[in-house]
Amino acid sequence: MAGQTQWERFGWHGIALDVPSGWCPGRLEGDFASGYVRVEDETDVRLELRWESAGRRPAPAAKLVDNYVKQVRRKTRRTDPNPEVTRDRYIRKLDAFDHEVFTWRGAYSAHSLIVVCPETRRVVHLRVFFTDDDDLKKLTRRIFASLVPEPRDGQAEWSAFGLRFQVGSSWRLEESGLRTGCLRFLFGDGTDELEVVRFSLAELLLRQTTLAKWFTSSFAKALRKFRYETQPCDYGGAPAVRCAGVMRWRARPMGLFRRKRLVVALAWHRQQEDKILVVRLVSTTPNDPRLEAVAGSITSC
Repeated sequence: MAGQTQWERFGWHGIALDVPSGWCPGRLEGDFASGYVRVEDETDVRLELRWESAGRRPAPAAKLVDNYVKQVRRKTRRTDPNPEVTRDRYIRKLDAFDHEVFTWRGAYSAHSLIVVCPETRRVVHLRVFFTDDDDLKKLTRRIFASLVPEPRDGQAEWSAFGLRFQVGSSWRLEESGLRTGCLRFLFGDGTDELEVVRFSLAELLLRQTTLAKWFTSSFAKALRKFRYETQPCDYGGAPAVRCAGVMRWRARPMGLFRRKRLVVALAWHRQQEDKILVVRLVSTTPNDPRLEAVAGSITSC
């Protein structure tokens, strides 16, 4: 079954994994410290992902599984009195992490993976639900083996609905919008701000305007505190527009006594995909290289 399945990447708060292309996020909660994701197909919940901070000295994965099994048995002793639990399985590709795989069969059935992450000090718990008719072993093995439970080489992977990119691990998601036709991610890093947006139906959006005019109109609110200029250009063979500006001194707290706040942005039109991609960065660093790094990491379909 796994060999016939089409796959997509899903990444959220520094955790990334492969999921079948027909599975989509149905619920997204929390932040970098703790959170929950539910992934569904057209009819059922197929996967759950949870993560939480584990403190300075996280317990071993085996102990965490002990505690989890005891707690669930206690809570479900009336509705699920005799569950079958199979333990002590491991994933070779996760050898760098303390982890354990176990299977719960009872009122519900799920293959589970618990991973202890040493750098982020988070515990990641991933569950794939199955039925007696199809235990999804091969598919689950692919999902578990693809898991990246924390940022690698200082980069966190984000991926949803065909948009995939990387940002530095210090960026924290502040807002997100996952609407039909527009995916938006807004990150903060201290006083700096990073925005990544993908617009669909680009041909319709640009039907009666230029890319530059569309950009300044669509991002007027984000740019209103800046004196800026735009310039048409080419980006990776796609028509594009670059924006650069400085925050008006009246808009800056403490006015002239603060360092200059700079905005840089890049918007480009991928005509074959009928998409517009935008990366916008606000920082105090002239020629901040993070804009190009994020833009260069983007893949989209």
